[in-house]
Amino acid sequence: MILSTTIATVFAGFAVLFGAVSRFEATRPYFKSFGMSNLVSEPVSRRMLVGTLSSISGGLISAVWIWIIQRQEVIGQTSLCAASSGCASALSEHAFNTIPFTNLQFGLFFVLWFSLLIFIALSIHLEPNWSTNESFLSLGRIGAIIGTLIALVMLVVHLVRVEEAPAICSLCLILVAANIVTLYQFHLLYNSHSDGTWDSKN
Repeated sequence: MILSTTIATVFAGFAVLFGAVSRFEATRPYFKSFGMSNLVSEPVSRRMLVGTLSSISGGLISAVWIWIIQRQEVIGQTSLCAASSGCASALSEHAFNTIPFTNLQFGLFFVLWFSLLIFIALSIHLEPNWSTNESFLSLGRIGAIIGTLIALVMLVVHLVRVEEAPAICSLCLILVAANIVTLYQFHLLYNSHSDGTWDSKN
């Protein structure tokens, strides 16, 4: 089962990385390789939307795995990561894996949060010239800011407060990166829409 966590981590990391570089001109040919040849000649904003969906998907994969590990730790030792690993140390203490002042686990929160962000990004992707897209982009940016702040709180708690601190969980690092990349992409998309370069191909 530990192997499945490694595979999930690789997939999530790759998705976030692809999201981070999707806006660059050098990535145009890769869209054709991934079966999205129509995006090669599309405006930059369309590629960035796909990149945003990719980074959100990477975050969602890591959030689901984190939540499963947290649930396993509640009922006993997890089978998804080695008992001596930073992942197990970081996610084994329930008190340090809930959002402050709530009883909501980080994993479950980010499953719900990334689901909301993917709905926003997918809505814009399917209707790129919809009249309400600027409002959706603003909501996406605000949502990504909130998600990034909570992800950073989680990272700080794992680095400082858990018993074997600093406890480094690769899935948690990908989760933080996914939030930051998603925020960056939503910010660029919002600026592109508001300054009139939404349909620019350069």
